Amino acid sequence: MTGTGREMHTGGGRGVLALVLIALLLIGYVAAMRATLGVSEVHSARDAAERDIVYLVLHGGLLGIGAVAGFAAGKWVNGLGVAFAVLFVVVLAVAMVAIQVASFELACAGGQNGLIRHWHC
Repeated sequence: MTGTGREMHTGGGRGVLALVLIALLLIGYVAAMRATLGVSEVHSARDAAERDIVYLVLHGGLLGIGAVAGFAAGKWVNGLGVAFAVLFVVVLAVAMVAIQVASFELACAGGQNGLIRHWHC
Protein backbone atom coordinates (compact mmCIF):
# COMPACT_ATOMS: atom_id res chain seq x y z
CA MET A 1 0.00 0.00 0.00
CA THR A 2 1.11 3.52 -0.64
CA GLY A 3 0.56 6.50 1.60
CA THR A 4 -2.64 7.34 -0.30
CA GLY A 5 -4.27 4.03 0.56
CA ARG A 6 -4.12 2.95 -3.09
CA GLU A 7 -2.86 -0.50 -4.00
CA MET A 8 0.04 -0.38 -6.49
CA HIS A 9 -0.14 -2.85 -9.37
CA THR A 10 2.92 -4.55 -10.78
CA GLY A 11 4.93 -3.06 -13.64
CA GLY A 12 4.26 -6.05 -15.87
CA GLY A 13 0.55 -5.72 -15.32
CA ARG A 14 0.62 -2.06 -16.31
CA GLY A 15 2.46 -2.86 -19.52
CA VAL A 16 0.14 -5.69 -20.44
CA LEU A 17 -2.93 -3.56 -19.74
CA ALA A 18 -1.60 -0.73 -21.91
CA LEU A 19 -0.69 -3.07 -24.76
CA VAL A 20 -4.04 -4.84 -24.70
CA LEU A 21 -6.03 -1.60 -24.66
CA ILE A 22 -3.95 -0.04 -27.44
CA ALA A 23 -4.21 -3.22 -29.54
CA LEU A 24 -8.00 -3.24 -29.11
CA LEU A 25 -8.21 0.41 -30.14
CA LEU A 26 -6.05 -0.20 -33.22
CA ILE A 27 -8.13 -3.23 -34.22
CA GLY A 28 -11.20 -1.02 -33.91
CA TYR A 29 -9.48 1.65 -36.03
CA VAL A 30 -8.69 -0.78 -38.85
CA ALA A 31 -12.22 -2.18 -38.70
CA ALA A 32 -13.71 1.32 -38.86
CA MET A 33 -11.48 2.23 -41.80
CA ARG A 34 -12.57 -0.94 -43.61
CA ALA A 35 -16.22 -0.11 -42.85
CA THR A 36 -15.84 3.36 -44.39
CA LEU A 37 -13.98 2.15 -47.47
CA GLY A 38 -16.69 3.40 -49.82
CA VAL A 39 -16.31 6.95 -48.52
CA SER A 40 -12.72 7.12 -49.77
CA GLU A 41 -13.79 6.86 -53.41
CA VAL A 42 -13.92 10.49 -54.53
CA HIS A 43 -15.73 11.48 -57.72
CA SER A 44 -16.62 15.10 -56.89
CA ALA A 45 -15.82 17.93 -54.48
CA ARG A 46 -18.86 16.94 -52.41
CA ASP A 47 -17.49 13.40 -52.08
CA ALA A 48 -14.14 14.80 -50.95
CA ALA A 49 -15.82 17.00 -48.33
CA GLU A 50 -17.85 14.06 -47.04
CA ARG A 51 -14.73 11.86 -46.88
CA ASP A 52 -12.84 14.53 -44.97
CA ILE A 53 -15.62 14.88 -42.39
CA VAL A 54 -15.88 11.11 -41.93
CA TYR A 55 -12.11 10.80 -41.48
CA LEU A 56 -12.01 13.77 -39.09
CA VAL A 57 -14.67 12.18 -36.88
CA LEU A 58 -13.06 8.73 -37.11
CA HIS A 59 -9.50 9.83 -36.31
CA GLY A 60 -10.48 12.47 -33.76
CA GLY A 61 -12.89 10.05 -32.12
CA LEU A 62 -10.23 7.36 -31.82
CA LEU A 63 -7.77 9.81 -30.26
CA GLY A 64 -10.48 11.01 -27.86
CA ILE A 65 -11.46 7.47 -26.90
CA GLY A 66 -7.77 6.64 -26.49
CA ALA A 67 -7.25 9.61 -24.19
CA VAL A 68 -10.24 8.67 -22.03
CA ALA A 69 -9.27 4.98 -21.95
CA GLY A 70 -5.66 5.87 -21.12
CA PHE A 71 -6.72 8.25 -18.38
CA ALA A 72 -9.06 5.68 -16.84
CA ALA A 73 -6.48 2.90 -17.04
CA GLY A 74 -3.75 5.12 -15.58
CA LYS A 75 -5.95 6.27 -12.72
CA TRP A 76 -6.94 2.69 -11.95
CA VAL A 77 -3.41 1.28 -12.15
CA ASN A 78 -1.36 3.85 -10.26
CA GLY A 79 -3.04 7.25 -10.24
CA LEU A 80 -1.12 8.54 -13.28
CA GLY A 81 -4.12 9.16 -15.51
CA VAL A 82 -2.67 12.03 -17.52
CA ALA A 83 0.56 10.14 -18.22
CA PHE A 84 -1.33 7.12 -19.55
CA ALA A 85 -3.64 9.38 -21.58
CA VAL A 86 -0.65 11.07 -23.24
CA LEU A 87 0.97 7.69 -23.85
CA PHE A 88 -2.16 6.31 -25.50
CA VAL A 89 -2.71 9.38 -27.70
CA VAL A 90 0.91 9.47 -28.90
CA VAL A 91 1.07 5.72 -29.61
CA LEU A 92 -2.30 5.76 -31.40
CA ALA A 93 -1.35 8.81 -33.50
CA VAL A 94 1.94 7.24 -34.58
CA ALA A 95 0.24 3.92 -35.31
CA MET A 96 -2.49 5.60 -37.38
CA VAL A 97 0.15 7.39 -39.49
CA ALA A 98 2.09 4.14 -39.92
CA ILE A 99 -1.06 2.27 -41.01
CA GLN A 100 -1.94 4.99 -43.53
CA VAL A 101 1.60 5.11 -44.97
CA ALA A 102 1.74 1.32 -45.22
CA SER A 103 -1.65 1.30 -46.95
CA PHE A 104 -0.46 3.96 -49.42
CA GLU A 105 2.74 2.04 -50.17
CA LEU A 106 0.83 -1.20 -50.70
CA ALA A 107 -1.67 0.58 -52.95
CA CYS A 108 0.83 2.44 -55.12
CA ALA A 109 3.76 0.03 -55.20
CA GLY A 110 2.14 -3.32 -54.50
CA GLY A 111 -1.15 -3.04 -56.36
CA GLN A 112 -3.19 -3.65 -53.19
CA ASN A 113 -5.49 -0.61 -53.35
CA GLY A 114 -8.54 -0.65 -51.11
CA LEU A 115 -7.19 -2.32 -47.98
CA ILE A 116 -8.33 0.46 -45.65
CA ARG A 117 -9.00 3.23 -48.18
CA HIS A 118 -8.77 3.98 -51.90
CA TRP A 119 -5.64 5.85 -52.90
CA HIS A 120 -4.97 7.84 -56.06
CA CYS A 121 -1.35 7.24 -57.01
